[in-house]
Amino acid sequence: MGKIELLSEEVANKIAAGEVIERPASVVKELVENSIDAGSTRIKVKVEDGGKKLIQVLDNGEGMVAEDAKLAFERHATSKVKEANDLFALRTLGFRGEALSSIAAVSRLKLTTKREDSLSGIKLRLVGGEIEKEESCGCQVGTNILVKDLFFNTPVRYKYLRQTSTEIGHISDIINRLSLAYPAISFRLEHNGRQILETTGNGNLLDVIFNIYGREAAKDMLEVDYQQDYMELTGFIAKPTTTRSSRKHQSYFVNDRFIKSGLMSKAVEEAYHTLLTINRHPIVVLKLKLNPILVDVNVHPTKLEAKFSRGNIVYKVVKEAVTKAIKNSDLIPKIELEEKSKQKDEVKKGSKKQDYQQKNLNLTTGSKQTEKKKKNESKSKQMPKYTQQTKQDSKEVRAKKIERLFGGVEDSKVDQVQEESRQYNEEDLSLVPIGQIHQSYIIAQGLDGMYIIDQHAAHERVIYQQLLQKYKEEQVKIQELLLPLKLDLTHQEAQLLAEKEEQLANCGFLLEEFGGNSYLIQGVPVQLYKLDDQELILDTIYKLIKELDFKEEHHFAKKVLVMISCKAAIKAKTKLSVKEMSSLLADIEGYQVQTCPHGRPVMMHLSRRELEKKFKRR
Repeated sequence: MGKIELLSEEVANKIAAGEVIERPASVVKELVENSIDAGSTRIKVKVEDGGKKLIQVLDNGEGMVAEDAKLAFERHATSKVKEANDLFALRTLGFRGEALSSIAAVSRLKLTTKREDSLSGIKLRLVGGEIEKEESCGCQVGTNILVKDLFFNTPVRYKYLRQTSTEIGHISDIINRLSLAYPAISFRLEHNGRQILETTGNGNLLDVIFNIYGREAAKDMLEVDYQQDYMELTGFIAKPTTTRSSRKHQSYFVNDRFIKSGLMSKAVEEAYHTLLTINRHPIVVLKLKLNPILVDVNVHPTKLEAKFSRGNIVYKVVKEAVTKAIKNSDLIPKIELEEKSKQKDEVKKGSKKQDYQQKNLNLTTGSKQTEKKKKNESKSKQMPKYTQQTKQDSKEVRAKKIERLFGGVEDSKVDQVQEESRQYNEEDLSLVPIGQIHQSYIIAQGLDGMYIIDQHAAHERVIYQQLLQKYKEEQVKIQELLLPLKLDLTHQEAQLLAEKEEQLANCGFLLEEFGGNSYLIQGVPVQLYKLDDQELILDTIYKLIKELDFKEEHHFAKKVLVMISCKAAIKAKTKLSVKEMSSLLADIEGYQVQTCPHGRPVMMHLSRRELEKKFKRR
């Protein structure tokens, strides 16, 4: 007798349920997607104990007739696919007909549904996938599904469920994604009677982002609207200053279906390259519209993965769209000098004063005077001393103070510096240099207020942009060394260096084998040569070797150029003349510099309005 036997219907259903229904969030996803496909405009989800005890999904969709309601719980029963070719042109979220069958197989389920043209609705009760009771009932148009005791008949699966907070977290994430995909639908999520999320359903995606991520995140979102032949990309991305520590806040949709796409994620990262600090990720909500025949979502039971037939074009569209949105935005952080509530301060001061009086009723007059003296001394340390001596400072002392302000300007040229600044035509140059702070930050006047520029970060970005442009044109300038520098490497490092020798040459490094695991540096980029520091050049090369495992050439090249820029840029604590400051500011405007290659902000803006508010002129 043979060993192979057909599985019973009960076992087959439980196996199917195991593939589709992983946890309570899977149930919520499948049921809500069915509600969306039914044309619902309002969907309410109620959950108890993280979905382990109860999941209820109510909608105002088209509902079902009695015959369809019973048939819907059969395996592979669907109204969305008629033939195999339909799988390659899907326009709905559900299509396999496995969801209701799988959910019912591992729970106690009650379905109430009614169509608009029906006189009454139908109510079904199922246990373990079997219909136990069927009756007509009066109910609203739409569908109401109640799922209790999930995995009651598969205790092994139930054992692997996480604690309540984890499970409701997954459910909340599912509803958040669907809310972002369908802003025209009003979603409401409740857990143990407490509302977690409610969207208006007014069709405004930015309102949904506000509901999910908060006011500050919504305020810093940049709109994406890009079309290319047969593809359209819309949505919002966050400014590089608004980031998170993981990619969990990134949502990608293809034809309104949420997917996990490494391709789209990689394209976004490439567009943000050198704009983000290390290990930080932007909030992203991007929706790609294309012909369904060009994408296959039927590659995984949960339909969370997608396969593009023209992935290279999708990558290019996403990268160009995000790059364009970032380039057309203002990324300069604004300085807001908002004052704290005076009323709160007064209340705090009043309460402290009362406490102080109660504690010091028995103190002597002498001790009170001592306390008062200490307070005055403390205040005097915090407040600047505008003494008579300051007013009578000699011309030489005042000149030296101005010299420190203007960062390395000679005493005799102070008046000239001020005159030069006044002579700038604001229409020709938006940023007019005023001076330096701590010989590290440039103060400049703009068309609207004051700008504080990090001179190292700004120069670093300028050099990087110049090098990147030359690299693309294959015109990076190389300076040969009179005395070559020797590199002693390990065998592994030497092997990696040999593989990347051509790419390093394109970035300005000329290397030559010197026997064994040693190399000679014959030439370096002009920017490094100007530093005239052999140890720094060697240090740069050794650091680059650690990055040689970058497989893609353009990623490796950019890493090299970033490192060169960092080493060659003006350092903090460096005095700059007005001419040098003006030149750097002109480059900042020319290259539209807003962040350094490591993602740190280059400048901050204090508007004229904020200044006037602070000085009580408004």
